Parts: sequence; structure tokens; C-alpha cells
Amino acid sequence: MSASGKKLIEVALPLPEINDASAYDKMPGIGPHPKGIHHWWARLPLPTARAVLFASVVDDPSAHPDKFRTEEAQERERERLFGILRRMMQKKLHEHPEVYAEARAEMLKSCGGKLPPVLDPFAGGGSIPLEANRLGFEAHAGDLNPVAVLLNKCNLEIAPRWAGHLPVNPQARVEHTRGHIWRGTHGLAEDVRYYGRKIREQAQEKIGHLYPKVKLPKELGGTDANVIAWLWARTVASPNPAAKGAHVPLISSYWLSSAKGKLTWLKPVVNKAAGIYRFEVMTGEPPDRNAVKAGTKLGRGAKFKCLITGEPMSDDHIKTEALAGRLGYRLLAIVGEKKVGRVYLSATEQHETIAQMHEPDGVLTEELADDPRNIWCKGYGLIRFKQLFTPRQLRALVTLSDLVKANHAQVLKDARATGLSAGDATSYANAITTFLALAADRCADFSNSLCRWDHREKGQRLANLFARQTIPMGWDFAESNVLGQSSVCWANIVEITSGAIETVTVEKAPIGNALQVDAATGTKGKASLVVSTDPPCYAGLSDFFYVWLRRTVGQLYPELFSTVLVPKMPELTASPERFHGDKDKAKEHFESGFRKAFTALHERLDPRFPLTVYYAFKQSDTEGDGGDEGGNDASAVDLTTGWETLLDALISSGFQITGTWPVRASQKWRMVSLGTNALASYIVLACRPRLADAKQVGRREFLAELKKELPVALRLLQQGNVAPVDFAQAAIGPGMAVFSRYAAVLEAAGQPMSVRAALGLINQMLDEVLAEQEDEFDADTRWAVAWFDQQGFSEGEFGDAETLSKAKNVGVNGLVEAGIVASGRSKVRLLKPTELTATWDPETDNRLTVWETVHHLIRVLESGGESAAAALVGKLGGKAEIARDLAYRLFSVCERRKRPSEALSYNALVQSWPEIARLSRAVTVTKATEQKLPGME
Repeated sequence: MSASGKKLIEVALPLPEINDASAYDKMPGIGPHPKGIHHWWARLPLPTARAVLFASVVDDPSAHPDKFRTEEAQERERERLFGILRRMMQKKLHEHPEVYAEARAEMLKSCGGKLPPVLDPFAGGGSIPLEANRLGFEAHAGDLNPVAVLLNKCNLEIAPRWAGHLPVNPQARVEHTRGHIWRGTHGLAEDVRYYGRKIREQAQEKIGHLYPKVKLPKELGGTDANVIAWLWARTVASPNPAAKGAHVPLISSYWLSSAKGKLTWLKPVVNKAAGIYRFEVMTGEPPDRNAVKAGTKLGRGAKFKCLITGEPMSDDHIKTEALAGRLGYRLLAIVGEKKVGRVYLSATEQHETIAQMHEPDGVLTEELADDPRNIWCKGYGLIRFKQLFTPRQLRALVTLSDLVKANHAQVLKDARATGLSAGDATSYANAITTFLALAADRCADFSNSLCRWDHREKGQRLANLFARQTIPMGWDFAESNVLGQSSVCWANIVEITSGAIETVTVEKAPIGNALQVDAATGTKGKASLVVSTDPPCYAGLSDFFYVWLRRTVGQLYPELFSTVLVPKMPELTASPERFHGDKDKAKEHFESGFRKAFTALHERLDPRFPLTVYYAFKQSDTEGDGGDEGGNDASAVDLTTGWETLLDALISSGFQITGTWPVRASQKWRMVSLGTNALASYIVLACRPRLADAKQVGRREFLAELKKELPVALRLLQQGNVAPVDFAQAAIGPGMAVFSRYAAVLEAAGQPMSVRAALGLINQMLDEVLAEQEDEFDADTRWAVAWFDQQGFSEGEFGDAETLSKAKNVGVNGLVEAGIVASGRSKVRLLKPTELTATWDPETDNRLTVWETVHHLIRVLESGGESAAAALVGKLGGKAEIARDLAYRLFSVCERRKRPSEALSYNALVQSWPEIARLSRAVTVTKATEQKLPGME
């Protein structure tokens, strides 16, 4: 493709601002947000989606050489476009329709005055179609999953249709007569609030007696207080004869609150002779923190000790009892509400007894999917959906579901009273019922027997089931007061849903559509499309929501809820369980499906715009917790199937890669060690149809082009501050851009090179490029890098260190003098950052090394934060940038050698670099200004 046709996404993006906005967008508790309508796994950050759509449509200045004749002019124009993008990254953008209008006006300049339609064929949670709609595109969302289709209908069809409409409830109509103005979807949201309150009042009449208050202790007034949550533990019959068959609790921790200054924990009081026990709530420092932390748990899996006898109980025994349906549960404590905060109270017989009841008949008898990778509870007897809930939880959720359905008639009546036609009134009642059904769905996520009580410093709350993408097995759990007024309850969830509705649309947002279609065949009839998509993750977990939605609004959407569970066979997943355990058949289904989908999209693209595809990945999972949010356990070094399949599908269907961008959406405050399934990124691929006259080349020519282009691309990625944890993944993009521009790369024997082989060569060259950067380092640092590769920070033999020092033309004694190693007793080791002297000053160091520069920066960053690191960078001056290069190299070593704790430090330094540099520049400017002020000494 000639440079004249390039779009902004194929040349440059302001990645730091996009990354920061995307990280914020994924943050919990940021106020009203479209994600509050309903949970969806691995939801793409909205800022990423809008930035990619904008940059896919807007011309890069290089596309107009007659207008922007010099590189300087082109850079000035890019900076102007970056200014628009940066304004698009601000928080709560739904409150700034003028920014969307500015972006829309800019895009119109690049597409002949009319925006093309946008299609996401794997729409999932709907971030891409939603942002397309807000930007003014005609948005089309396709997906096979009925839950995803319903969510996209809410965003694209329901909310935009009723934007600008007044609420129909009687109370709001009175307010309207007093001059209240209802903007956007605020009228729709107000009706959801109103009818949600009515449903709570009705539920209180029906089942309020199941949620009693709790009496506070005398020191807190002795009054009755609302319950926030009940804390339970499953029980199992002790196998020890001394316990005489008594059921004992399976408790993962005795902590109720481990927050500093609010320490609260359970003290078991056991009568071994009688075989009985109870729990007292204690406050303050416990005598044995380890015992409190452990509870009755003895290790991973179903390993616990008998509370009565103290003897271990095998996981085989617990699993056998669980599969036989012989688990019970016991109330441990009650979380009550006081004027400020919450109070933990000991369990009472009244509260334990009132929760014991018969479950509703014939409810949620469907069986959970056969998915051992994501659904673990089936191995412990929780096989049907109804078993995921206590009888009281089932009764409450069934009541809410029934009341939501019954509420439809009242909304219809009130809508007709405002003058709406019969058809419009029915559609409006359907809309209100749908949003309330989604609120009931969210209640189910927070009201089941697999919800945890988060006792940590910033916790003190009930954690929902789908905090991660699994249905695990839980032993102790928290039960929310679904009819309460605080924390997780129907009232708060309705308010969150209503607030989310208010954020969905902006001014002039068109009505789009959401269809339950196959990506390969369902887009027929649509052409000249802009296609942007985040390929699917396995959403079999959505059965959990589907069974409730089918019960509540299935009659409103019979085309979506015609099956007992979510249809799974057509989904593009490599799930062997769907093919009787045959991994090869599962892989072929996965790969052929992608090829068909991209081949179909190839024919329907608007040739003016690139296809953009997201690939979501995480570092390889070593904890066995069921995989990552995006359904990809991927690492570029491991050449995992996800990357290979996606790239092979794109290339074999006639696309070439023209741009790649790594977008981070993980919060830096949640950084944990590699391999704990917490670091998430997206690689955005911009793709164009490959030229019809693309040539075939041999392996040697491909390698020559790769060697010419990849080092330049990698340097740009480093200058763009791509995190080391993302670097190997990001490097695949420019490497595959070289590979995909050819019709074929031929091996020596004449057969085409596979994508897997190309990935291997790209990773090999990545290591070579990083190693070649060592030529920029001083001799001491080159020795340290080689020693670190072999030993890390562990001790090694002096003889080995001396041999290596001769090869690097340094001496061990000199390395000691340089302050980077310790030597003694015939042993040598590198000093850790925490061992380096706090008084070090680079301006007076006579043997300054890049190695010590990096590790002093890490020491200062970890002890004093970014401001302290910025002060040190100010002293280092130009020597600081090369330190960042070394951090990339050392992260690569740590990743290869499986040293996660050290890797985290190098990654954190690079990720903090933009802010460190900014603070350092600010200090420099301030000092320069002060020096120029008259009268200053």
C-alpha cells in the first residue's frame, strides 16, 4: 500500500494517553458507566475503542503530500489530530458531546462528508459498537451469544430510540409539569429507578420477613440495625470417629476485617467432648495471625482440618461427601450497618434458622456447561444452577424476576396514559422491563453461594462471583441482604443500572442494530463497511445469566431465548469437550471458523479503511486459576495457539498487517508478580487487503527485510514506552507486517513458511536485537548482564565471575569498587536494589555504570515513588534514557529465566517512566525560572 492512502492508525497514535484513559476505564467505582448495565467478561475499554475507530477513519497527514509537504508540517498536523484524540480520552466523555462532535467533524473530512457504517462481527460486551454509535456511525453488532446480543440491543436500539423521551411514571410527570428538563436517556433511567423502587416495595411485602434486622450491642446503642451480609461456611461430616459424625466448617480464613485499625476475626470455641462449636467475633490484634489467616484450611483444593478434633480431612473425603450432596452450611457471623461503617456480630440462632427453608420448586434445574477450564464447582457436586444459590437466595431472585415480569403491565398502562400509541407503549414497557431484568441478573452475580467476603484493607465488602472468568468452588461465602439499602442490594443495583443508562447515548447518536448472527455468513447484504472487532472469548459462563434472563424476559425476545441454554457448538472456541474430547477437531473448528469469518469480511470492507482486530492476552498462567479474561493463555515467547490462529486466519484470507499498537488496560496499582493472571494488554492490528501482485520471496530475503525493519520498529516501541511485559507481544506486529506483505515466504525446500515458523524467527530476532543493544552499555554493565542471566541475585563461584570478567575486560575487584557486586568467601553476587547505598550521587560517582543507574532508580522508585525517581533522573541527565533500555533487556532475561519478582521491578520502572520524565522536566523548568528571577539568591 502506498503511503498516500494511510490512515492515522497506520502511522502514529498518542499511546500514553490512550493507555492511561483505558486503565481508568477498567477501574471499579468510577461512577456511572455503560458497563454498569450488566457484567461482561474482558470488556474492551471504551477509550481504546473510540481512539481506534477515530484513527482508522482519519487520514494521516502523509496521505496529503500536496497539503503537508514537509515532515515538519506533517508532524504539526499529527499533533493537532493527537489533540483531538487526547480530548477524546478525558473522563466521563458522555458529559462532553462537543468532543464527540469535534471528532465526528474531523472524521467527515476524511470520508467524503458521510461516515461509513461500522460492523463488529464478534461484538461481545459491545464496547466497539457503542463507541461507534456515540461517534455518529451507523453501528452494527453481531454475535452468536444471546446475552451479548441483548446487551448490544440495549446500547444500540433501545436506549437511542428513547433518547429525549420524557419518563412515563406518575411522579416524574408531576415534576415535568414543574419545568424539569429531561436530557438524553435520563427520562428512561428515571423510569427504571421509579419502577425499581416499586418492585422493592412489593418484594418487601412478600419476603421481607426473611431479612430480619440485627440488634447492635449496648455500646453501639442497642438498637435494631439493618444487615449488610451474612457470612456462612459450608460444612462436612468429620471422618474422625471422635467427632461422632458432627458436621464441621470449611473456612478459608477467620479474618472478618484485616484492615489496619479495624482488625476483626472469628474465635472458634470448641467443646470436644460434646462435639459442638460456636464462633465469637473478636477485635484487635489476634494472638496468632497465621492461625487466623488459615482458618480451617490446610492447603490448595479441598484440604481442611476438623475443627473438633484438629485432625486433617482429606480432599477425597470432602469431594466424596460433596458429590453425594451431603454438604451443609453454618452461619459464622453477621455484618451489620451502623451510622458510620459496619459492625461484625456473632451469629444468632434466629438468623441461622430463618434462612433454612425449602427452595422454590422447578427453578433453575438446568445443568452447568461441561467446561473444566472455567467451571470447577461441578467436581464438588454443584452441577445444576439452582445449587449455586441458597434457598433464601433462590426465593429472593425468583421473587424479583416475577415482579419484574408483572411490572410490565403497570409500565404499559402509565405509558398509554402519556399519549403513546399502543405499539410505542408496548415497546417502552419492554425497554423498562429489559433493563430491570438486567438489574436482577446483576443481583444474581452478587447473591449466590460462591460470593466471597473481602476482608482486606480496601475491601470490607462482598465480592461478586464473576470478579474473574470462572465459576470456582467456594467453601465459605457471603450472602447479601438483597432487600437492604446499602452495599450490594436491589436498590443500589437499580441505581447503578439507571446511572449507566444515562451514559449510553450522546447527542445525535443514531439507532444501530444488534443481530444474532454468525460472523462468516451473517453480514451478507452489508458492504463498504469499517470493520473493527475483538475476537471472541469463551462465553459459556454466560449461561449463568441466560437462565435468569430467559425466565424474566424470554417472552419479550423469543428469537434470542428459544433454547434451554446458550447455543455453544457454533462458537469459535477450541473447546475439546464440545468434540468428545478430540483436541484436533476442536482446533480445526476454531481455525476454520476464523478463516471463514475473515474471508467473508474481506469482501465487505470499504477499501478506504483498514480492518482493525484486537488480540487480548496475558502472561502465561502458572497459578492454574482457569485462564485469563480474554480466553487466551498467551505469551509471544511460547508461540501460543491464539496468536498463531488469529494471524494465520488474517493472512490466509488475504490480509496484510499495516500497523500494530499495544494498548495496556491494567491498573498500575494492581500490579502483582508475573504469572498470577493479572497483567492484561491488547494488541491492535490494522490490516489491509494484500496487494494482488504481491510477490513470493525466499527465507533469506524475508530475514534480510526483517533484520532491516524490526530493530527500527523495536526502538520506536521502546521510545513509545511500551511496557517490557508487553514488548515480546508488541514485537510480533511489525515482524508479521513484513511476513504478511508477501504472497508467500518459501522455505529452502520450496514449501511456504508457516505462521508458527515466522513467529519463531521474529522472537529469535527480538532476542538478538535486545542483545545487540548491550554494545551501548559500559563494560561493567555488560558483565553484570551476563552474570545476572546466569545467577540472578544469587551467589556464584568467584572463579566463574573472574572468567567472565576477563571475557568482558573488567576485574572483579573493580566491580566491587563500582558498587554493583559483593565478593567474599570465594563467592560473588550482584547487589540487590535494596542493598544499594541511599547516599549515592551519580554526579560524584567516578565509575558510573548503567547497571547501578537502573537499580538505584528502582530503589528510589520503590521507596520514594515517582517524585523521588524524577529527582534522580534530573541528576542523571542524558544518561537516564539508556537505563530504560537496560530495563527492557533485564526484563527479557527475567521472563526467560522465570524470575517474576525481579521482572516486576523492571517493568514498573519502564511503566512509570513517562510520569518520572514529566516530573523531572517540571523540576528542571522550575529551577531555571528561579535562577532568572531577580533578587533570588
